[in-house]
Amino acid sequence: MKKSLLTLTVISSFWLGGATSAVAQAPKPGDAKAAPAKTPGDLAYEEFNKQRNDPGAKDQARFQKVIAAGVSYLIAYPTHSQVNTVVTNLAFYPTAIDRKQAAMRSSFLANLRLEAVNAKYKEGVTDATKAALAGLEAAISDFEVRENTNRETLAAFREKIDAAADTPGAGRFLAERERSYVHLLALSPGGSANAERQLTQLLNHKEKGVKDMAREELNIFEVKKAPYELKFTGIDGKEVDFAQLRGKVVALYFWSSTNKGSVDRLESLKQIHSDYRKKGFEVVTVSYDKEEDREKLMKSVKENRISFPIYFDGKQAKNAFSPKLNVYSVPRLYVFDQKGILQTTIQGSPVGRLQPDLPQNQLDAMVKKLLGIK
Repeated sequence: MKKSLLTLTVISSFWLGGATSAVAQAPKPGDAKAAPAKTPGDLAYEEFNKQRNDPGAKDQARFQKVIAAGVSYLIAYPTHSQVNTVVTNLAFYPTAIDRKQAAMRSSFLANLRLEAVNAKYKEGVTDATKAALAGLEAAISDFEVRENTNRETLAAFREKIDAAADTPGAGRFLAERERSYVHLLALSPGGSANAERQLTQLLNHKEKGVKDMAREELNIFEVKKAPYELKFTGIDGKEVDFAQLRGKVVALYFWSSTNKGSVDRLESLKQIHSDYRKKGFEVVTVSYDKEEDREKLMKSVKENRISFPIYFDGKQAKNAFSPKLNVYSVPRLYVFDQKGILQTTIQGSPVGRLQPDLPQNQLDAMVKKLLGIK
């Protein structure tokens, strides 16, 4: 470990003192094409990514380079614009290690935690650095609970989040970790109610970023409580009104003609619609194509013989209703029952918002269940 700390100290010293010489010279007046000068923090961030993305062998020597580069960055530049990204990418680096090498994944996390603790208690460390390292410790626990989810690991994660909350200046790291904690609650048995309860409590959090996150996440829970309202004019000029579809099971599918995976799912969607349309099943779709891809969309509709209503405004996820549904990427499949209530299970992930998404291979069974078909 002495050798490890010496390596970390040397790299930190280089970035703290010597990296300035590597910064590009400031552009001369009138030189419009000159790139903005990179700061020492930018260079340290690039070095971390270089070590993290190195395609070489994943062994202890490689792990130490990744840890040294990441922790050194956090020590030297705790307020840099990419610090949250480094915290998450460093803690979740083991996702790049084969799951069959469980010992290697655990070893990386153990070494990373040790380096973080050593750095935190090093003489002369700033409050900003302590805050970044507290954020890192919470992120490490975040990954560990996802590796082995149980009461103990979830409780340990909660403790690290609370410890970060008590660390001056660590508030900027809390929103992402609180979001992840809520996601883990949502994925546990009976977790939807617990997740909603936690988000409601976070509306009173002292950090604005956490309160804003909670407000965003609560959107999807509200959709599951009342009949969903959606009214628009499709690309074929026909009016679509969810209120007029009450009494039917409705699948709302988000896709894009430029996303092959989402286009491929249309075929099975058409088949299931054909099987159950006369029994009360309808499909409505939303295109996430850009305005400049309108022709591609129309071509895809024709080639795939899509007869479903299609909403398109060229705004992608920034349309009037997608934020309320937490839909920020495609494909996404939502299913509403005859009363217009969302039935799709809420999913969780380390980053990004809570999103319902019914796997395509489960649609047939859900439609049959909601229609009462045995």
